[in-house]
Amino acid sequence: MNKQINLNELTKASSLKIGVISDTHNYVDEEVLETLTGCDAILHAGDIGDENVINSLKKCSDHVFCVRGNNDVEEKWPQTDIQALELIPDNIELEFNDQKIAVTHGHQFYKVEVRHDKLRAQFPDADIIVYGHSHIIVCDQEEKPWVINPGAGGKTRTKGGATCMILSYQNKQWEFENFRAQQS
Repeated sequence: MNKQINLNELTKASSLKIGVISDTHNYVDEEVLETLTGCDAILHAGDIGDENVINSLKKCSDHVFCVRGNNDVEEKWPQTDIQALELIPDNIELEFNDQKIAVTHGHQFYKVEVRHDKLRAQFPDADIIVYGHSHIIVCDQEEKPWVINPGAGGKTRTKGGATCMILSYQNKQWEFENFRAQQS
């Protein structure tokens, strides 16, 4: 299941601030939540874990968009949250002004050496591709579309502290800011 979303309806301004998170696995780090607070929209690139994660993100922004990860399956979610899980698509494509952002979990592309090439082939019309799965923060701007991974926003395999990204669009340009929480 894929979903198309127009972000122009979220803001009347020509700028946009998007929080990007992934791989929370049932828990969102408090510092990550603080960083995401006030974003125009939040994108979660899968392995969410349960509906509590989504509700936590909705306290940070009125507009939260999620895709399913390989761990976002009925067997791994609480039975009380299955209805929410069924509403989550595999991929989403968002548009803002003349920009397109594709979001997927990326677990279909196991070989790291070709992952970005395969993502670019799957979403050739995107300006930015967001994926998760690896738990490693990445911002590949070597060619278009750019490919980014916000790392892991929870407790699982954070490799030095939970992470997220902030994408800012202003004056027809994107800026990326990485955030890493203090490891506790």
